[in-house]
Amino acid sequence: MESVPPRAAGSIDSRSVSSLTRRRRGLIRVKRAAIAWMLVVALGFAGLAPVARGDGDPASDVLLTQQAFFAAQTPGNLPSQRELLALLRAAQRAHFPIRVAIISSEYDLGSITALWHRPRVYAQFLGIELSDTHNQRLLVVMPNGFGFDWPGHPDATAYKLLAHVSIGSGASGLATAARTAVLRLARADGVRLAPAASKKAAGSGGGGASLWLLAAIALAALGVTGMAVRRRRSPAARDAAREQPAPAAEPGARSQSPTRKRWVIPGVATLLLVALATPIVLLVGLRNGASAGPDAAKVVTPPPVAWAAGRRSAPGFVLHDQNGEPVSLAKFRGHPVIVTFVDPLCRNLCPLEAHLLNQVVASMPVARRPVILAVSVDVYADSRADLMQDEHRWELVPQWHWAVGTPAQLEAVWRQYQVGVQVVHKQIDSTKINYITHTEAAYIIDATGHERALFIWPFYSQDVERVLRRLT
Repeated sequence: MESVPPRAAGSIDSRSVSSLTRRRRGLIRVKRAAIAWMLVVALGFAGLAPVARGDGDPASDVLLTQQAFFAAQTPGNLPSQRELLALLRAAQRAHFPIRVAIISSEYDLGSITALWHRPRVYAQFLGIELSDTHNQRLLVVMPNGFGFDWPGHPDATAYKLLAHVSIGSGASGLATAARTAVLRLARADGVRLAPAASKKAAGSGGGGASLWLLAAIALAALGVTGMAVRRRRSPAARDAAREQPAPAAEPGARSQSPTRKRWVIPGVATLLLVALATPIVLLVGLRNGASAGPDAAKVVTPPPVAWAAGRRSAPGFVLHDQNGEPVSLAKFRGHPVIVTFVDPLCRNLCPLEAHLLNQVVASMPVARRPVILAVSVDVYADSRADLMQDEHRWELVPQWHWAVGTPAQLEAVWRQYQVGVQVVHKQIDSTKINYITHTEAAYIIDATGHERALFIWPFYSQDVERVLRRLT
């Protein structure tokens, strides 16, 4: 191996040192900018990541990231609810954090219906559900009373204060009672809250935060671009730079155009912004319900799994519908069928999927509309009352058919369609709670009884419709 002679001392002149120093400082600035960008993006995705939980009470999902839970019919749109949200924000600023769950009907409890009209017990249950992320005060408001939970603190004083708060009727009355209760609890701790009423409907506080998050990411991208571009020098500095000869390039080094160096990093930053903002926008739209409609993101997303015609027969089954009539795939041979798996007591993802499938069916010509077979994944919620309640609340299309049966029959269908269902039994105050977690999946079956596509939630209505139109 040929040895390289050591470089003599003083062989690097001041101009080379200055050039190397500027280059090193530029690399440090770019590295710092890249680190800042990655942190912002990581925080952004952490804030938008959907909660992958079971189908229990929806309040335990909403309150993980937001300060109040309202009924699905009035998600923070009433003046009294907006005033409550403004009060909760003021409480947070005053170092008096508190979450509020307003349970206006049994429907709002999801699969925890056994705790309806038991606000104190439900407050304990909800406190346990939120304990991993929220160990502060929690207030539950039901038409018949209040529930309060604060881990590690006695609740006797709180209940004495709440005993003198009257609860009005309807969603507005519950929100007003919650606002009064929060004011009294804060005053007892020496905290005075006097917020201005919110003039803008904020839902449960999620939509605005998502938009602010997008703005923050965009600003961060601009900041990265700005740090990557070399600072504009004064005319005198440019003239001085032109008078100095450029340092000799090292052997084998590539020459770089100043224009290319100036714009390559901003170009990459812009591409990163577009690439990262696109899925974020889709996630925001999904969380706000926009993706459920045909006017949602006009992207074309193929199903995760697809099969050629005649290749894979759909497993047959015979169950019964909400009216006790037999229901099966063979009964609907000659028509496309959507086989999905739903918890009738779910108040989180299942209603969203039902709404999306309703829109898919409604968008098709009447003669080509597919049948929907919704196989239950909750053997504890297969009563006619449960099924009819969802038919009314979810505004199900006539093509929707429930498919229920004995636990053994349902388990066989889950296994044949590779749908995971997990039941966790919890007990609180001698009340047994059945917590269901399941795969949110929809199979597309063609008119000959063969599987053609599998969609895993979240998915888009236009993609399901596209598969169905190809079949017909």
